Amino acid sequence: MKLILLAAVLAAAPACSKKQEESTKQPEGSAQVSKPGSAATPVETAEYIDVSGEHKKRKDTDPVVVHFDKFKVTKATFDPAKIEGGTASIEVDLASLKTGSKQRDEHLKGPDYIDVGTLARMTIDVDNVKLSSGKSYTADANVKLHGAEKKYAVTFDVVDAKDDWIKIKGEHKFPRADFKIGKDPADPDESVAAEITIKVALTLKKT
Repeated sequence: MKLILLAAVLAAAPACSKKQEESTKQPEGSAQVSKPGSAATPVETAEYIDVSGEHKKRKDTDPVVVHFDKFKVTKATFDPAKIEGGTASIEVDLASLKTGSKQRDEHLKGPDYIDVGTLARMTIDVDNVKLSSGKSYTADANVKLHGAEKKYAVTFDVVDAKDDWIKIKGEHKFPRADFKIGKDPADPDESVAAEITIKVALTLKKT
């Protein structure tokens, strides 16, 4: 589901000029926690929600990736035998973000960006699923983040399926200004590029 997730606009992370620190520690796993090989590099078999962004003047450290340790699918009606017409709801704990730099993490969580003290959750509701071709589908994703709400036309691929669940994968590019994250892209003092990309890999189990 090429959202999202939204979750995200958090890619305003590049606003911190400090180099991204190397991180090899894996997040603690649970039924609703993604488990990539590192905070910035998801493993193909893992579930993840990541948002990435770049500076207006690209740096060697770009793209900066914001990884969310905690997220969950709260509802899903996707049927492996009939995916069209399915729906799903996803919830992301914004305070669980990690970029590989503690300084950058705290900056993103602050009032200039995500403000997790008052807005610590992002939700994504997916519906209007239609077959595009093969295992690719289109859908509408309604995202609520940072006090704003936007609907996007997204696409995703079904990469695996069993009796009562499907695993999907996708990505979506969107303007961070949609959710009022960071300064106006036209502001000469803003160093972050206008668009960010969210990448997701999720298992949707029938509820």
